Order: sequence, then C-alpha cells, then structure tokens
Amino acid sequence: MMVIFTNAFKGNVSDEIAINSDIVVSVYPGLTENNESVTNMFTLNNNTFSVEETYKVVVARLNGAKVK
Repeated sequence: MMVIFTNAFKGNVSDEIAINSDIVVSVYPGLTENNESVTNMFTLNNNTFSVEETYKVVVARLNGAKVK
C-alpha cells in the first residue's frame, strides 16, 4: 500500500512523498542538521526517507490507520 507523507527534504516540486508500506523495515525518530524533528523510514532497498509526521503517526499510517 502506498502511503503519502510530507517529505522533510525541501527542493522538490511537491512536499509530498509516497512510500510503499510493504518495503519499510524500520521507523525511528531523528533530527535534521538544524535540530528539527523528523521521522525516518528505512526500507528493504537500503534507502532512508525522512518525513515531517511524528513517529507515532507514521507507524499508525503504515499500519493502515486513517491518521492525518
């Protein structure tokens, strides 16, 4: 299932990023270089995506909850 999040990386055409919940291996909170909170998702293909949603919101949405 594709889940849409707010990309923490700025500079793209859109702030949205769609991540396939089937390939997410782990989810953990982190900080940017500017000490801003992000949630990181590590995937099966060794990529890490950082999003603005909180850790608990990310986990809930990856599990199918309708949380904004």
